[in-house]
Amino acid sequence: MSADAPPRFRDSAAIVLLRGTGASLETFWVKRSDAVGYMPGFQAFLGGKVAPEDREIEMSGATSEEERILRACAVREALEEAGVLLALDAPTAAPPPGVLADARRRLLAGEATFAALAREHGWRFRADLLTFAGRWTTPPFASMRFDTSFFLARVPDGQEPSIVAGELASGEWVAPGEGIERWQRGDATFAAPILHTLRALAEGEDSIAERLARAPQEFGELARRIELKWGIVLHPMKTNPLPPATHTNAYLVGEREMALIDPGSGEAAELEALYRLIESLSPDGRTLKHILLTHQHPDHAGGVDAVRLRYRVPVAAHPMIERFVRLDRTLEDGAEILLEGEREWTLRALHTPGHTRGHLCFLHERTRSLFTGDHITGGPGTVIIDPPEGDMRAYMVSLERLLSEPVEALFPGHGSPQGGALRRIRWLIDHRLVREAEVLAALTSQPEPLSRLVERAYADTPRELWRYAERSLLAHLLKLEAEARAVREGERWRRADS
Repeated sequence: MSADAPPRFRDSAAIVLLRGTGASLETFWVKRSDAVGYMPGFQAFLGGKVAPEDREIEMSGATSEEERILRACAVREALEEAGVLLALDAPTAAPPPGVLADARRRLLAGEATFAALAREHGWRFRADLLTFAGRWTTPPFASMRFDTSFFLARVPDGQEPSIVAGELASGEWVAPGEGIERWQRGDATFAAPILHTLRALAEGEDSIAERLARAPQEFGELARRIELKWGIVLHPMKTNPLPPATHTNAYLVGEREMALIDPGSGEAAELEALYRLIESLSPDGRTLKHILLTHQHPDHAGGVDAVRLRYRVPVAAHPMIERFVRLDRTLEDGAEILLEGEREWTLRALHTPGHTRGHLCFLHERTRSLFTGDHITGGPGTVIIDPPEGDMRAYMVSLERLLSEPVEALFPGHGSPQGGALRRIRWLIDHRLVREAEVLAALTSQPEPLSRLVERAYADTPRELWRYAERSLLAHLLKLEAEARAVREGERWRRADS
């Protein structure tokens, strides 16, 4: 339901930086800033996407050009993000701390490329000093998709990683078991590669590289358990939303009794994959108890009847969607869905009209997680407000209301989950106000049709999306009309003060 660019794979590399051994083994992880576009507020390892300059970095011992570039990317990112210089060839003298700090400063300031710094200081790198630790691809729910090669490396003697605030908010050494415990408490959010790596490290260092290299394949062969927070399992289902989205995120929430939020597809193959996931959670003592709907659109409710029939569980949603979907329970604003577990798993329904009149978000206060349906998408784009079911005035009020709720992480119906919730909500409000100003500026004293107004008000939107933009344009105009700032004459619109 968003206007994001179609996702594509981007080559990237990540470093699992280690120190200590045995019971004292630790890895260095970072927390992404709330300001970044991809998975803000999530824990991650050092790394990033391949840059053109990585092709210029000399790296001996690589078995292919692709391997050399990926390892070069990993070494560059380690210096940029943490100030450590990895994979130095033995004859190359380790740089003094002051030299390394100055090189990092120049790199971050854009005064020199990493390749130029390497030539200047005579740094030579060896591919075999970075140990391959698996290759992961981002699942289809994401607005940006990465093909990431992971590498193990030990922090060099005399070096200590540090974080410069910007794309990263913080960094620290963490014992693998402690990182997993934070995740289980709901205090840390991260993607599957981080969880599988921590679990492998917690099992010990014997054959660690081989076990990590196998993890992506083993993960793919099992039911895809994308558990970004403990007790919150994301399952992307192939649906038919508005382009360019291709999937709807269904969520299983709870650690003993589970609620399924938005089973969007009624296709047999998609439902079978969902059933496999639900039943794969049974050994953990998890059982499906409720189906919750954020709203009635087919890409969110398409599988509801099939799941209800298979598991004999009730369906609940806002009463305004009863004319579209048979409900067993209606949920007004503030209604609670109680889920038994070792921890507290109560979900609170928040009525958030705007995208539809009966739209609900579901809030889990303990983990500060909000399941947003189509109220907030995961990515840089925005949801379409399509009158008469969509209402821009109501949408803006609903966004403002969320600013007072205890929310840190957003779990949307389309696109990537993300932290930095309040920043994202404020951005959406500001974006809509800017667009409203552009719509108002597009109006003249002469009544004009939507097809003419969209050319001016949505000039920054690709022409092929204008037919969708017209619906949000109409929603803005109806809001302006209600505020006596625009006048409708038939199917045409003009400024109210003209």
